[in-house]
Amino acid sequence: MQKHKLLAFLLALVVSIGLWVYAVTVVNPDDTVTIRDVRVRIVGTSELTGNNLMLTGGENQTVNVEISGRRSDLKELNSTSLEAIADVSNIDRAGTYEVSWTLDPPSTVASGDISIVSTNSSKITVKVSEYKERPEIPIEVEYTGTLPDGYVRDPAVLSKETVAVSGPAEEVSKISKAILTVNLDGATDTIDDELEYRLVDQDGEILELSDYVQIADPTVRVSVPVSCYKQIDLKVNLIPGGGATDQNAKLTIEPSTIAVSGSEDSLKKLEELVIKEIDLSQVTDTQTWTVTPELPAGVTNRASEKNVTVKLTISGLSTKKITVPCSEIERKNDVATMKFGEQSVVITIRGTAEAIAAIREEDVKVIADMTNGYDAATKAVTLEIVLPENTTAGVVGGEYSVQVIDTAG
Repeated sequence: MQKHKLLAFLLALVVSIGLWVYAVTVVNPDDTVTIRDVRVRIVGTSELTGNNLMLTGGENQTVNVEISGRRSDLKELNSTSLEAIADVSNIDRAGTYEVSWTLDPPSTVASGDISIVSTNSSKITVKVSEYKERPEIPIEVEYTGTLPDGYVRDPAVLSKETVAVSGPAEEVSKISKAILTVNLDGATDTIDDELEYRLVDQDGEILELSDYVQIADPTVRVSVPVSCYKQIDLKVNLIPGGGATDQNAKLTIEPSTIAVSGSEDSLKKLEELVIKEIDLSQVTDTQTWTVTPELPAGVTNRASEKNVTVKLTISGLSTKKITVPCSEIERKNDVATMKFGEQSVVITIRGTAEAIAAIREEDVKVIADMTNGYDAATKAVTLEIVLPENTTAGVVGGEYSVQVIDTAG
């Protein structure tokens, strides 16, 4: 029995030693492996932002490494499970830098159980740039193409007047403005679209910007009103009076036409526009008016100068003043307590020399309606001037009146 126990013990010892030797030399020996295209992950970029810097190169780099370790650990490593870490947090100014990296194995492998035997590059190259923001780069609209005949456009209305751009200072600083192009070809109605713009330098050259440049919104909503357009004649209506007709009036309208725009329907029947009516009895010699034409609803004056000058001169007529004593004024709807406060009223008449010569003072009748023609505010009564029926002459100078005194208090 003692002999058998000793033999069993020796056999077990031999087997244990054999298993240990097998495990060490066969199952999990130290070895080396080469892994290609290990991705380099850059950390510490938030610290760059705090220094008004940004990473502008070196993000997508890989390295090849030869690693030693136990076979069981090396089997866990490949270009997907293994990363290289490069820290840029200590960079405090713009420039190009060589940055070291360290291996970051998967959680199943302790970093101390593997070591780098060799690598194709112990450092990576990164570029760091100054960061710049430009929140209000102006947008400018340019037009291509041509509108059809008889149409005109108004200035574009944009959903915003500026765009915000940020990124590397060396690129962002070159931007002068954003150009938005609108094609007018064939447009007969308002153009309304969401359009992309391009960023240009001060010479108008399109900038080829890197992906590091961030644009808040690459499109802008634009509306360009397009409407019908035509020239219309301006007209002044002359009302005969004071012995004058349009034959005695020299009329000038400057400008004589204006450009207008609007819908096709609103312009279809608009060939001329009456901008003023002039009662010739109110004009004694030469008179000038400045008129702002009133257009129908939906029609817009396209002229750069919105006012029109109207000049009227009366010629070829004679005038005559006739004095009528107030005692000879015919009183209608008389009020006994109302007395005229003046001795006489002077009436001016106008007409051809023959018509004026034919009128005598006694031919002129003056009528005062003491009730209906009386104005309590001015204490005056309006006069009606009546000339002979067969005369071509007329009364000029506007409305005549005479002061009244009310003796009743």
